[in-house]
Amino acid sequence: MFRVSFKFLIVPFFVSGCATTVIEYEEPTVGDRTKVRFLASGHHGGEVVVVGFDNSECENGKNRVSLYAKMHGSFIKSKVVGIPLWNYGDYAANAKEFYFEADKQNNFLIFQRPGGLGTSMSCGSFISTSFETDKNYEIDFRTNGCIAVVYEIQESDGDYSRVPASIGNINISSMPNSCIREYNDRIRTKIPLNN
Repeated sequence: MFRVSFKFLIVPFFVSGCATTVIEYEEPTVGDRTKVRFLASGHHGGEVVVVGFDNSECENGKNRVSLYAKMHGSFIKSKVVGIPLWNYGDYAANAKEFYFEADKQNNFLIFQRPGGLGTSMSCGSFISTSFETDKNYEIDFRTNGCIAVVYEIQESDGDYSRVPASIGNINISSMPNSCIREYNDRIRTKIPLNN
């Protein structure tokens, strides 16, 4: 796992609660779909960014959504599509839900940007997964451990529970060089490329 510490003398503007959600992802409106919730949890605050790639070589990265850990209430309206076990309120900056095309490989880099006063952590995790038709999923990026966990939200006799499905790769140096470059560029680290 790679973590990078930074020292700051000023508080970045987004801490004030005036930041906006960045969404370049176009949700499918027809065909086989599934629902996915992205969540930033943990004790370390700051911005968490989800970037989607066309393939596992990290090509054509596009920002999917920006989340703010530890901010359950803010000026940012929640993005909700009806996944069970929502308990984040109408104005939650740390959880957003989307429709995704089912049975298609998705590749995400989820990372925490450094921010705030004093020392701040920056780290990330890669996830490569697919989602089944008409199911509900949650991807929880835990900022205190820098781990992304994919859960399937299952129903049994009217009760819902989160069932772990997969864990993201936090060993950034084991990824293809193109992914290491993406990580370094976005988080401003200098992890060496593989030979």
